[in-house]
Amino acid sequence: MPSRSVKRRSGRTGSPRRRRGSGARAVVALVALTAVVALAVGMAAWWRSRQRGAPIELAGLVVQAAVRAGCPAAAVVVGEPGHGAEPRQVTVNAPRAFDLNRFVLDVEAAAHDLGGRVEPRPLSERGGYGLARLEGEVAGEKWRVVVVGEKVGARGRAPRRAAPSGARGRLAIVLDDAGNSLAPLGDLERLPLAVAVAVLPNAAQAGEVARALAATGREVLVHMPMEASGDSEPGPGPGAIEVGLDALEVRRRLEQAFAVMPQARGLNNHMGSRATADAATMGMVMAVVAERGLYFLDSRTSADSVAERIARQSGVATLHRDVFLDVVQEPGAIARALDEAVAEAQESGSAVAIGHVHGVTVAVLAAELPKLADRVTLVAPSRLAAARKPRLGSYREGGDADDEGRR
Repeated sequence: MPSRSVKRRSGRTGSPRRRRGSGARAVVALVALTAVVALAVGMAAWWRSRQRGAPIELAGLVVQAAVRAGCPAAAVVVGEPGHGAEPRQVTVNAPRAFDLNRFVLDVEAAAHDLGGRVEPRPLSERGGYGLARLEGEVAGEKWRVVVVGEKVGARGRAPRRAAPSGARGRLAIVLDDAGNSLAPLGDLERLPLAVAVAVLPNAAQAGEVARALAATGREVLVHMPMEASGDSEPGPGPGAIEVGLDALEVRRRLEQAFAVMPQARGLNNHMGSRATADAATMGMVMAVVAERGLYFLDSRTSADSVAERIARQSGVATLHRDVFLDVVQEPGAIARALDEAVAEAQESGSAVAIGHVHGVTVAVLAAELPKLADRVTLVAPSRLAAARKPRLGSYREGGDADDEGRR
């Protein structure tokens, strides 16, 4: 049989081995492309989950930063998520040895690592209690971190005893820094008379403001300027009680203040983070306060204050501030601080909150106080002080036999 020649089909080129190599490369490329897409999808999902978890993660990192700076974790309070424009707040109750600079840098770095940013902001309370404020946004949520002085009761205090079952706590509110102007008087008329006002004796219109307040039946305190620690600006002003003054000069400055407002029922410190930490200075102050039969309210601008202890030893009826209402001058922050004061009063039987005669503070109090009638009884600070007045010689470190039960 004649042999038949095999003809190649037109259009086909290359060897079978070459064709198999091209197919393998296509498969590899497809697998690589699939892997890249899967990795991208996975990274996107990871980032979304990280972003969703960032608020919780930031709170934990703030607590860790506070611990590294010398603050117990239990002294860091993480608030509820904010509503609307209000941020979520973390409050750090810092002890005296707290490394503030390290804490601020650590929190800024933590927010940055989470893809957000927090920055220092000014504080409205600069008497020594408010130490720092940072605000910013992380993963779409607004945050505020506030560092304040250590709470009373954090060290060396007698355990609190809760109010009797079914009883309402008693809350005293004092608004500081009056006397510079008559303008706040109209706004203050919106508040219950139980809300007391502390007037700066060295302010331009102190005497007139004190007389007007007392004429309405509102309780007035001398908001006595006292020396602050460090380079606090502005300082306490003329006539302040300073460390190193002798007893005659301390008496002269106090008598000068009382002459401006003889209506005063009590005295509390304006600034004074250094003066209230000095036992000798406070001893001279309390001698004059005791002679006049006034009560003393320790504003607690420093965790190192010995003013309350010296007052008790001197037989002076005394109180201390539990909550500052307007460290941050914003309605939401003030409302939350007021709620903290109410909770403190309910838990402990009574509490003292201090704010300032700022318009926003008065507005929040005017709106919120009527809603609290079923939770607390609002009382003038003199009523709480009278219930706690010690007998001379009865004071013990860590508590007093004549306390009404809160400390």
